[in-house]
Parts: sequence; structure tokens; C-alpha cells
Amino acid sequence: MSKLRSNQRWSNRFSLTSVTRALRTRPTLVAGIAVLLALLLVATFAFARPGGGQGYSGPSSSPSGGSGGGDDGLLMIFFLLLQLCFEHPVIGIPLMIIFLVVVGVSALLKMRRRSYGDWESGVSPSPARPVQHPVPMQAIAARPHAPATPGSALQAIRGFDPNFSTVLFEDFLYSLFAEVHRARGGNRLDRLSAYLAPAAMAYLAQRQTAEVHGVIVGAMRIVHVSGVGPSDAYVQVNVEFEANYTERAQPQGAPQGLYVMEQWHLTRKHGPLSRAPAQASVLACPSCGAPLDVVTAGRCSHCSQQVNSGAFDWTVQGIQLVRRETRGPMLTSNVPEQGTNLPTVFDPQVQQASAALAARDPQFRWDTFQARVGLIFAEFQTAWSARNLAAMRPFLSDALFQTQAYWVEAYKQQRLRNVTERTRITGVEVAKVGSDRFYDAITVRLRATGLDYTIAEDGNRIVSGSNSRERAYTEYWTLIRGSGRSAPTRTDKACSNCGAPLQVNMAGYCEYCKAKVTTGEFDWVLSKIEQDEAYRG
Repeated sequence: MSKLRSNQRWSNRFSLTSVTRALRTRPTLVAGIAVLLALLLVATFAFARPGGGQGYSGPSSSPSGGSGGGDDGLLMIFFLLLQLCFEHPVIGIPLMIIFLVVVGVSALLKMRRRSYGDWESGVSPSPARPVQHPVPMQAIAARPHAPATPGSALQAIRGFDPNFSTVLFEDFLYSLFAEVHRARGGNRLDRLSAYLAPAAMAYLAQRQTAEVHGVIVGAMRIVHVSGVGPSDAYVQVNVEFEANYTERAQPQGAPQGLYVMEQWHLTRKHGPLSRAPAQASVLACPSCGAPLDVVTAGRCSHCSQQVNSGAFDWTVQGIQLVRRETRGPMLTSNVPEQGTNLPTVFDPQVQQASAALAARDPQFRWDTFQARVGLIFAEFQTAWSARNLAAMRPFLSDALFQTQAYWVEAYKQQRLRNVTERTRITGVEVAKVGSDRFYDAITVRLRATGLDYTIAEDGNRIVSGSNSRERAYTEYWTLIRGSGRSAPTRTDKACSNCGAPLQVNMAGYCEYCKAKVTTGEFDWVLSKIEQDEAYRG
């Protein structure tokens, strides 16, 4: 991906006089300069995000680093083209016309992006706006509602499967994706044949390699849901993944970092109930629960059932590789925020769902929930900058924690440290409230600002970002909590179960009461972070 660097100018390498002299004395350079100008135009207007964009921005604890100040480069291009118009009008005049058209179109696009909302992507010199209280709910009801999304269509599954939980389904998808790709390494795909239809198995067999490890899903989106009507026999879900992993083609070969985007098509028959949380995270025979080792070519030798048909649990029917690039984590890219000015995506049922949550749990209060979001935000930033995961562990679900651990380790391996300073929340909007048999979930659009830069360990030199210029950004945060919970939301650093001082090991267990506090069973934990330009509701 291209990297936009605001302080890199042509004047560092060339002067206008020297370029003009070269054009006069060596006409063969004219074509080369024209091509260079075209390339620079493309680079000037390109957008880049670590991990390939579309919301997969690498470490999701902080904004994705940015760049600006491209006006100097444009001015230099303009003067070069102006000089070229005088010296070589046949070439210079057409290039000048193209340049002016591109600049004009870019300006129009920027104006349109600003019209999307009242929030600016830069930081205003005025004091930060106060955090927006998510009540009264009349304010939410007055906002324009978005059309039905695949995420909301997914909830219709509960019409024939009251155990269905979006939280558990997403955890299952994260786990299955990682296990499938790890199984591609070393010819071990048959171990997962219980969840892979023959067509998916055949496709994955073509991509077998010696080893796959370090599988991290950076973004996952439900893109299509069908078959949820009363007359349908099977529900069908299309899921898009963006991920990084490391692959080794030969046993003694060099490891290769990869970025991939894949679409998976899954089906499941109406009738079977989804598994409860205690069993949902375990990949076993979908029919009898026997270990996967007894399943061969989709048939379980323990219960004698063909279990990869979708009759018992979700089965991957097909996989499409949308994109594959040879690259590891991009940790020093400067990229602009892409969705800060987009309007907030509100779920059409947010008002009713919020009222229902308050009715089920009289001790729930929006102000204390918002205070807990602030506590998690502050602990997250501190732990992230220190590359010390212990402080953030009590507040993150297992899946999100594993993702952050991957990125922290990536920074350590490259002897880098991403620093966030003076970070603060400037606004919170409740975008979605959901509940199922096992979990309550609240998605908020969090607006924040602060310093974001990356330094190298050798001398603490800044390799990307700025330690003096703040930048504003927004993200969608989803927090989950056990649906049977009715207790005040904790806003201090204490165990959500026993109230002891917060001492949680990396597995998520309290050192005092031995309860696993990162499942959300006892209080709200952060389960998912989505970039604003990728969130669909």
C-alpha cells in the first residue's frame, strides 16, 4: 500500500531550476517527467490503511495514523506543469488540463464528505464537546433510521432457534476460520471435515501448505443472510473475512506474511438449537460431541452420522478468495481517517431495545455504563502504549484480546512502539442494543481525539504519526454482558465478580475468586472494535 508522507517534497531532491534546465537540454526527459507527474498525482490522492483498508486497520486500539500537508506537492506540480506549458506546449497543456480536472474533482469529493455530518476530521481549537449522553431515547428515535442490515436479518434466526446468539456465532466463526487455515498446514484438513462440505474441502486442499500460524482476523462482516422464513429448510449466511497469517510453503522454507480477504458461505438446517456458551467454543462432532479425531470425510465413527451437511451445525459450503497479498503487519503507515464524517449507523430498533434492557435490569443506568466505557478506553490506551497487556486483559473478550496480543507482539518484533497520548473521548452515541438468551450487547459510536505516533526503540525516533498534532477519529465499540445479570455496572478497577482488587491472569481468570471475568458473565467487557467506514450495523 502507498504511504502518504506530508513532509516529503520534491524540493528535497530537485529544484525547479534544475528540472527546467534538464528539460531544455535533454528533451528525452520530457516523457519521463510526464509519467512522473502522473504517478505523483495518483499518490497525492491515494488512500491507504494498514491491512488493506475497508476497516481492517491493524491495531484497533487507536486511530490509524495520518498524513496531510499535500498542498506543497500540488503547488510544485503546478509550477512544473506551467513551465512545461511554455517550453513544450504540446505536452504541457494537456497535462495541465488533466491536473486541473483531477484537483477539481478531488475538491468536490472532499466537500461532499464534509457534508455527511457535523463532525470535522481535524481537531477544533475550541474545547472538546462533552460526551453525549445516550438518553433521552426520544433523541435517538428522531434520528433517521438505516434500512435493514444483514446483521439485523441474522436476528430472525431466533424465530426457529431461540438459543441463537450473534455473540456466540461470531466467536464460532473467528475460531473456525483460524482452525481451518491452521489445518491447511501439514495436510490436516480432514480433522475439520465435520464443518467443511466436500466443495469447501476440495478448494482448501488446493491451497495446502507446510505450515500456517499466527492467524488473526482483523475484520469480519456478515454480508448476506437468507433462508430465515417459516417455509425455508436451511438458513444461509455469507461472511467476509479480512485476516493476516504467516505461511510456510516448504518445511524448511522461509515464513511469509500474508493478508487475505475471503468470503465464506455457510448453511445450517432449521431445527437444531445452537449450543450454550460453555459448549459453543469447542469444535467437536456436531451430532454427538465426540472429539474431531473420530470424524473422517465428514462422517463420525462414534455416532455414525454424516455431520458435514449442515443438518446438525453450521457447515462451510464454499469459500471464495477475494484478495491475497504477500505482506505482514504494516506498522509504520501514515493513512487518513476514512469514515469520521460519515453519519452514525443507528439500528432501527435501538429505542425499543434500550427500553427493554432497562426494564429487564432496573439497576442498569446509562451514565454508569458510559463511565465504564471511559474506564475501558483509558486502560486500553495506557496498556497499548506500554505494550503491556495485563492492564487491558480484564476488559477484553478472549477473541479481541488475542487480536491485540498479535499486534503488540508484531510491534515488539519490529522493535517499534505505537504511542497514544492525551487521548480522550469527545462523544458517545448508542447505535445498537441487542439481547438474546445468553448476552446483552450494546454498540456505541465512540468519538475520540489525541496524539498517535510510532517510535523506534533505537533512539525513540518517530517513524510515523505526530507527537504534536492531534487527530480525531471514531470507532464502533460493542460491549457484551451476560443477559441474566442484574447488578450495578462497575466503574472502578475491581473484579466484576468478587470486588477484589483487579488481578486477572492472561487467561481471563480472577486471581482471588478464580472466576473467568472476560466472558461478560459478570459485567460489560469490550467484545469488538469496528472502523466507522466498515460498520454496517
